[in-house]
Amino acid sequence: DNTYQGNQEDATVEASTDGITWTVLEDLHGHGSWDKHSIDLSSYAGEDSLYIGFRYDDGTGWLYGFAIDNIVLEVPPSLDASLVDLKSRIFGEVATALPIKGVIYNEGINTISSLDISYSIDGGSPIVETIDGLNILSFTYYNFETATPWTPSAEGVYEIEVNITATNGMQDENQTNNTSDFETEIFAEVIVPNKIEDILANPPVISEIANSSDLLNKPTDLDFFPILGKDELWVINQRTEGVGGSTVTIADATAATPSDFLSRVDGNSWHFMSLPTAIAFSDDNFNFASSPGVQDANHDGGTFTGPSLWSSDPDIYAQPSGGNGSHLDMLHGSPFSMGIAHETDNVFWVYDDWNKDIVRYDFVDDHGPGNDDHSDATVRRYQNIGIDADGSIPNHMIIDKSSGWLYFVDNGNDRVMRLDINSGEVTSSLGLINEELAEHSAMGNFTTEVIIDSGVEQPCGIEIFENYLLVGDYATGDIIFYDMTNDFAELGRVATIEPGLTGVKVGPDGNIWYTNRIQNTLMSINAGEPLSTDQINDPLRVSFSPNPSSGKFWINISDVQDFSGVSINIFNATGQEILNQKEVRNNEAFDLSDFPEGVYFLHVQGEDFYSTKRIILNH
Repeated sequence: DNTYQGNQEDATVEASTDGITWTVLEDLHGHGSWDKHSIDLSSYAGEDSLYIGFRYDDGTGWLYGFAIDNIVLEVPPSLDASLVDLKSRIFGEVATALPIKGVIYNEGINTISSLDISYSIDGGSPIVETIDGLNILSFTYYNFETATPWTPSAEGVYEIEVNITATNGMQDENQTNNTSDFETEIFAEVIVPNKIEDILANPPVISEIANSSDLLNKPTDLDFFPILGKDELWVINQRTEGVGGSTVTIADATAATPSDFLSRVDGNSWHFMSLPTAIAFSDDNFNFASSPGVQDANHDGGTFTGPSLWSSDPDIYAQPSGGNGSHLDMLHGSPFSMGIAHETDNVFWVYDDWNKDIVRYDFVDDHGPGNDDHSDATVRRYQNIGIDADGSIPNHMIIDKSSGWLYFVDNGNDRVMRLDINSGEVTSSLGLINEELAEHSAMGNFTTEVIIDSGVEQPCGIEIFENYLLVGDYATGDIIFYDMTNDFAELGRVATIEPGLTGVKVGPDGNIWYTNRIQNTLMSINAGEPLSTDQINDPLRVSFSPNPSSGKFWINISDVQDFSGVSINIFNATGQEILNQKEVRNNEAFDLSDFPEGVYFLHVQGEDFYSTKRIILNH
């Protein structure tokens, strides 16, 4: 009837009955609540008390001990499969398969060789599936996933019940632990429109979505919640090393006038989110990870830092959790982690500028908010690539999950690279990195390529959409578009004019979203309206020089008989019209000397054609 709870790391539990000692099978490692352990004490079933003691693993001494009376010693059942956890997806999309998976614990003496598992939606007819060929030993766990997922056909909130209906072909001895359920909200499927060609062909419209008054504070990156119908955008702020970073969540990001802003700071962000450089969501479980831009999360000159794993659940993230922050996990092998990208589940890739490595971090299971057991994690290092950061400018990353290429900027060398995550092999085991891990390995024989090595000054943000690669330039504020199917040929640029551009994303609305750390802004780029829809786009008929220009330039228009129907419009980078002239003459001179330096768009329109050109004004 007595329960002991505690958080003593590296302790071993021992119990003694009449001088006979037994040891609990698993160390406790600071989980924050005791694991359930089973041991066969049937030969001591007549005893009425036990003495429990705690000592260090190396046997150097006892920490403390106490007696527990009124002990009930039971023989475990022969066959008992317990459904201990559902790895539920609390959100989903119409027409998108929702996996049904979880964790089984064998609480019986006999090995489990097969399971019949069913699930039902809102009390409907169950879907039953048999999983054969298992070998779940006594008192061990098994992760399952049904072969038949659920594909919702309509929006709404649903309750999904999962049940173990048979174990080894029969009903097990304890039915009270066979059933669990979860609730999931299904959103409409979002098909992201492709606006890139229109953005490049017409003067773009650049809009400010948020600034410092919305608690943006040196924003370094952004990411949309993986369920796009949720219309939720997260921005991560660098802030200062002493207080740590923060996030701003916009719940109605693509609304005409977004208004639902939520700023959150974890209680221990000074350690677990110190000077964050990037954010990336898991589209499997909706956790997110952040990468720290510091040498030491303890701020005392060491190297104890690396990526952190967080829940996006507002009831968990940035909520109190016993004094150790709300983080779900943290691994400490990458000081100055300048970028992060998601692969699958809780697997993330990091740009490690301290060690000059690209590193794959698998957190495996999270251990609950605020806990600190990292021993199940695997860390693999891809070394000797020759990467280097440019000061504190982030090196953002993204994985093309259809091809297995990890794309990342290497701004210390003014280039963009990619790494084939399906290539390589473990070549050696590496030593500990500030903590015990399940694996810390060096990788070899992997494939990397330099794909862009000119035309960018300080590459920072990076995004993939369909066959386009987008790269943001921190130095110039340009967003550059490349054709991934044509040897990464440059297709065009959008000049935001403002240096300090960090993260870049294509939103659910097809707009280009980006953050600017210097300006403390979140911006959105939409395609401007074409001045005419009746003419064809004929870029070869219009040329102008010089470009760049100090102010004055000349326009040449070919194959035009009557120039009375030709007009010209000039726009700045925000889409504002600064000049409008009709009846343009061939080889006519124009003077923009009175306008600020930057990028402008020249739109020429005739009776049967139009053409848009980009002018760089450099006094």
